[in-house]
Amino acid sequence: MTLRRQFLLALVGLVVLLSLVFAGIASWSMQSLLGHAVHYITQSYTQQWDRVLTYYYEENGSWDGLQKYVKKTLGDPNQKFHWMNRDTANLLVFDENNNVIASSRIKDEGKSLSNFDAALRERIPKEWHVLEINGRTVGHFWLDEVLIAREEVLARTLATSIMRAMLIGLVVTSLAALVLGVILTRRMTGPLRRLTQAVSEVGQGNLTPRLEVKGSDDIALLTGAFNQMTEKLARNEEVRRNMVADIAHELRTPLSVILGKLESIQEGVIPSNPEVLLPIQDETLRLIRLVRDLQQLTLAEAGKLPLSLKPLDLRGLLDRIVEQFGVVFQEREIDCLLTGEVPDILADADRMTQVFVNLIGNALLHTPVGGKIMLRLECIQDQGENSAKQQRRDNLRGEKHRAEDSGQSAEPRGKWIKVEVEDTGEGMDAADLEHIFDRFYRADKSRERETGGTGLGLAIAKEFVYAHGGRIEVRSTPGQGSCFTVWLVEA
Repeated sequence: MTLRRQFLLALVGLVVLLSLVFAGIASWSMQSLLGHAVHYITQSYTQQWDRVLTYYYEENGSWDGLQKYVKKTLGDPNQKFHWMNRDTANLLVFDENNNVIASSRIKDEGKSLSNFDAALRERIPKEWHVLEINGRTVGHFWLDEVLIAREEVLARTLATSIMRAMLIGLVVTSLAALVLGVILTRRMTGPLRRLTQAVSEVGQGNLTPRLEVKGSDDIALLTGAFNQMTEKLARNEEVRRNMVADIAHELRTPLSVILGKLESIQEGVIPSNPEVLLPIQDETLRLIRLVRDLQQLTLAEAGKLPLSLKPLDLRGLLDRIVEQFGVVFQEREIDCLLTGEVPDILADADRMTQVFVNLIGNALLHTPVGGKIMLRLECIQDQGENSAKQQRRDNLRGEKHRAEDSGQSAEPRGKWIKVEVEDTGEGMDAADLEHIFDRFYRADKSRERETGGTGLGLAIAKEFVYAHGGRIEVRSTPGQGSCFTVWLVEA
């Protein structure tokens, strides 16, 4: 059953239920009020007869002529006693000897209580009212109030009328609710129907559907989340395709070189000497490095990278790396400055070496002749001392806290070692910063693989830093250079 149909049935069912509840409450209330009204009227009528009969006895000293007086009272043409003029009541007045001395029906006059049928003989004494004069009982009177018997009939009639009115209101209200429900569900389920269709298309592999977001309700939020999801899926699919293409390209080139050389050697075109075998060895080593980098990157992303954590002198590590690049710095007339002193960190020396070799090599690749590369170390002591170590423990368990983007963000809290690698190169655009840590991504598309690298260096650096419980950020301005910031936990 569709959501629209469920909503319509629920709305109409709610209207019907509420109508029945209100009808029941109204019927019960009417019967209760009617019962109280009849009881009040009957009590008032009885009290009036009590006063009239008592007054008659006090004025006459006896019951003589009472029948004539009662008949006159009940049939008063001037309606002087209109409150008693009720043909629905049977009145019997008894003297001290339980004989009828007045009645609304002539046939009962003079009868003794014992002359009535057994049912009335038992009923009348239980229901009659005592007439007293100065504390002396002078008689009794009994009213067979037919109005009381008619109460239930009248109540049922009123209840039937109320239920009929409620039924008509129920039909009208249900129709109105149905029309309103159709309008509301069409408005509510329309976006859901379009969203369902778009989700179905995504499930079939089409990642292009985008829905217009209207308003700020839950459906609009869901639509916005769907658009974000499809954009991420499309971006991930594009990254996957590019990665497969890049890996294929990276493997194809050295394999083609190796295959060509081997075929030439087999055919005797070229001799099998060290000069010929050396390019084959170089391409083989290049393949080994590529496969190794991909394997390490995959392990790091899965949180399964093996680490040999020991206290590490980070300043000494950077000194050695700078010294390794010394010849290149001299050839290109690039000044490399290392400043700052920091305490030891708990890290894997080989992994950290690869991180900063990649970062410094990347800076060297994009810094022109005569430029500068600055390496700055700083110890940041902020509030929340335990947060840094806790983050490191979480990351080592594979619970990596990855930033949503690669842009500049607030400094982490706790005790951290901050390392900045800044260059005076050409810088990067904002679009490049968003993907700078992706696999095989190169900001400068014009560079060849031999000069620009495979595009795995920064991705590996990022994952290795995360594996150590740290984080890495980048900020860059076109024409002014880039600055990579690495946050590491103090030992």
